[in-house]
Amino acid sequence: MRVRTGEARRPWFRSERYYHTNDGWWFLTRENTEKGPFTSQYEAENELILYIRQINQADQYPSN
Repeated sequence: MRVRTGEARRPWFRSERYYHTNDGWWFLTRENTEKGPFTSQYEAENELILYIRQINQADQYPSN
């Protein structure tokens, strides 16, 4: 099994972040939540980028 640079060799599994149902396209977050549905995979990918930016910004500037 190929591993990423710097990762130990061990049997873990990666799954796709995006998936499609009859309702549309969805993505999974690291927090194990599902976001969607979106009309296309492209839209789901863009929404994931926005979601990650929002999470990173919240971590950078926590509210009191």
